[in-house]
Amino acid sequence: MTVDSIAAWHDAGPGVTRSLELAHRSLLAGGLPVGAVVLGSGGDLLAEGRNRAYDPPGGDDPLQGSPIAHAEMNALARVAVGADLSATTLWSSHRPCAMCAAACEFTGVGRVRFVAPDPSDDQPGPDPVGVAGPWLIVATLLFLAGIRGYSGASAPILVRARDREPETTGLLDRVAPQQWRTATLPEALGPTWPQIVGAAQRRQHRVGG
Repeated sequence: MTVDSIAAWHDAGPGVTRSLELAHRSLLAGGLPVGAVVLGSGGDLLAEGRNRAYDPPGGDDPLQGSPIAHAEMNALARVAVGADLSATTLWSSHRPCAMCAAACEFTGVGRVRFVAPDPSDDQPGPDPVGVAGPWLIVATLLFLAGIRGYSGASAPILVRARDREPETTGLLDRVAPQQWRTATLPEALGPTWPQIVGAAQRRQHRVGG
């Protein structure tokens, strides 16, 4: 990693960094790159999960391969029944879907935060509040790299993303798939960090007018 990327990683906070690490783990496993964590009021990690709905066969997660094996659901499944979640924050690498948002409300999660909009949503919602632009790019980059890996470059989500997120898809085209095959996400991001920052700046100029 570069000095700048190391500093940015440490400043991002555990909700952002751990959810992205889990998304990266899903990418390495051949699944959909989404990760989620439940943090206590002091930022302590209470539970975590990653999307396992599209993982290849194998593994011991009871939800794996089912339509409800989303990252947020897997994280909440690791919370004890009766636990008071009112002071917790659930962080997801992407905006939770309707099912996961309902599960957060049902279980009493205090706050829900996300790093990036979900590229698979029919209509893009607002950007997250309080998340630095480079991390939005990273989350979207991971997601689209996963889609490209198991559905190909002509997948409808990727085609749509080229209109919605041209800065990220342009970067996706320049990142070799093998670059993601590193031990850690920070190591994978290091060589591309200046381009990630540049993409975030261009996106902010486009979205923010």
